[in-house]
Amino acid sequence: MSQLIEVLPVQMELGECPLWDHRRNRLYWVDIMRCTLFELDWLSRAMRTWPLPALGGGLALLGADEILVAAQTGLFRFSPASGQYQYFLHPEVGMPTNRLNEGKADPAGNFWIGSMSTLGRRPEGCLYLVSPAGETRRMLDGIHVPNALVFLPGDEVIFTDSHLKVIWRYNLDPHSRELGGRQVFADDTALESIPDGAVADTEGNIWNAKFGGGRIAVYGGQGRPADELLLPATQVTSCAFCGPDLDHLAVTTAKRLLDDEQRRAQTEAGNLFIFRPGATGLREPVCRM
Repeated sequence: MSQLIEVLPVQMELGECPLWDHRRNRLYWVDIMRCTLFELDWLSRAMRTWPLPALGGGLALLGADEILVAAQTGLFRFSPASGQYQYFLHPEVGMPTNRLNEGKADPAGNFWIGSMSTLGRRPEGCLYLVSPAGETRRMLDGIHVPNALVFLPGDEVIFTDSHLKVIWRYNLDPHSRELGGRQVFADDTALESIPDGAVADTEGNIWNAKFGGGRIAVYGGQGRPADELLLPATQVTSCAFCGPDLDHLAVTTAKRLLDDEQRRAQTEAGNLFIFRPGATGLREPVCRM
């Protein structure tokens, strides 16, 4: 049984990308629309914020206690100690109307990052792999809204195009890192909500945020619904296991696409919620760039 432990009243417009840093016991996340990066010190409960270089869209752990930050203007190394960003590369140079969205490190230390149009739900986005050497490879294209990127043991990947409302499971070649063998993991086409960010637990379950659905849906390894976690905000965007024992779940929410009446009614919308979910997560890999 999940238990709500804490609500951080950060009132984000579009909270996203929660990331637990096991090296320093810190939780990071962003408000995409307000271009803000947040940090929560788990032990002291102190919180810091920094401006992002542009619209944010992905975070990953990087060597030497840094964070890899994906923004509309490219990938950046960020040092929480100095508060400084260092430009690394941009996988879509020459496409200024796209922004980066949904980034994760894989177990081999590569960084995967999606892209999407800022001009509407157009199939103009891609999913890229960025190697430690900085080589960029296009893995998928024709994407409207990349989301729910999760790397599973056994060389499998969960991924969705939120606009199409189907969560897919891919085979991942352990040597070439190519994607293949796509199968339907979960079909949300009959729901009002859309599948957003996701994370796996140690039992192989997938925890998926339902934007517009006010919940986290928990799926078993074969995509069968197993449980759900309800929130007092409809725009649930993503989740990540956190805490020194990875036995807490941080859930980001948003105000985006709520009208004025809904914003007044949903006083908790845009806050960050921390639960004890009765499950434990896996450590996030560290990029080797």
